[in-house]
Amino acid sequence: MNVWQVRRYVKGLILTAMCRLRGVIIKDRVVCLGRMPSVGGKGRIEIGSRVSFRGIRAQSRLSAGQGGNLSIGDFCFINSGAVIEASVSIKLGAYCLIGERVSIVDNSHHEVAPGEGIRRAPITIAKNVWIGADVLIMPGVTIGEHSVVAARSVVTKDVPSRSVVAGIPARLIRQFECPDDYRRL
Repeated sequence: MNVWQVRRYVKGLILTAMCRLRGVIIKDRVVCLGRMPSVGGKGRIEIGSRVSFRGIRAQSRLSAGQGGNLSIGDFCFINSGAVIEASVSIKLGAYCLIGERVSIVDNSHHEVAPGEGIRRAPITIAKNVWIGADVLIMPGVTIGEHSVVAARSVVTKDVPSRSVVAGIPARLIRQFECPDDYRRL
């Protein structure tokens, strides 16, 4: 083991202990490179086995508000500056790759017109999804297995499995084939 591996491992142990003290459910342990993410809130947060956090440029933030449920699957990677805030429910499947400065928020924070209220809807991201840098995922979206969301996209509608979407708002670029056991590295 080199020095960097030891540092990531030790930071991961510290983050795991801190999260467990705050009531976060962690299956195994996490790995952390750079700044440790901010994890908290009054809701339920579950983090799967060997989830990796990278905080080189900015600290990531995970939170679940009162009654909210945030679930991150095994072997996910969450890059610098990612914000994941659950007021209802956000579920990330196993092996997801979350890029820098991605925002995944299941509520609109403010009403658009008087009397409309704040939009709250669950977000589901299936297994082995790659979300590029600076992506915004809106409330109520489901992203299918093995899909790719291109950098700087705004996802407002469901994304089918095994597809590439891009743009503002995100549109289907192409679909592809891949085996169920395929994992991005």
